Amino acid sequence: MYFWNIEKLKEDIVAERFSEKDHFIYLLMYVALAAIFTEAALNMGTRATIPNIWDAVNSIGNILIPVMGTFFAYEANGAREGKDFLGRYLSIGFVMTIRFLALLVPIITAPIFYYMYAFRGESAVLMIVTTPLEVIVFLAWLVFLYVRICKHIGDVASS
Repeated sequence: MYFWNIEKLKEDIVAERFSEKDHFIYLLMYVALAAIFTEAALNMGTRATIPNIWDAVNSIGNILIPVMGTFFAYEANGAREGKDFLGRYLSIGFVMTIRFLALLVPIITAPIFYYMYAFRGESAVLMIVTTPLEVIVFLAWLVFLYVRICKHIGDVASS
């Protein structure tokens, strides 16, 4: 694996010395770094919440679920013996993410309306503290997204 030497990496790609495992390792590292840096950016003052344990649970889940989901997708594709993991992962993952975004709209709006109705006139603090229900619902949504990605990759791999 190359971390800095882009010329050697390009040589290996052109010479077709990249296996499915190599593709997977680069993708897994990319997913992990993207998740870690996204969480770091969100936690550097851009969130308007009062931090609690559920923020930490959410952050850990937002890193572990994509990493583990990518690993299970690779396994569903046949691991080392699989074919075109990147193509399958990215294309199936894109379509499933678009479909799951439609599901996310009511998941986001329902709590907003609930808080507006249930806590009318109450302290605004209630609306900026992360709750267990929010974290569990969002992490379940993310897990289910990766379960569906793995299922569809497995379907393609077994065809």
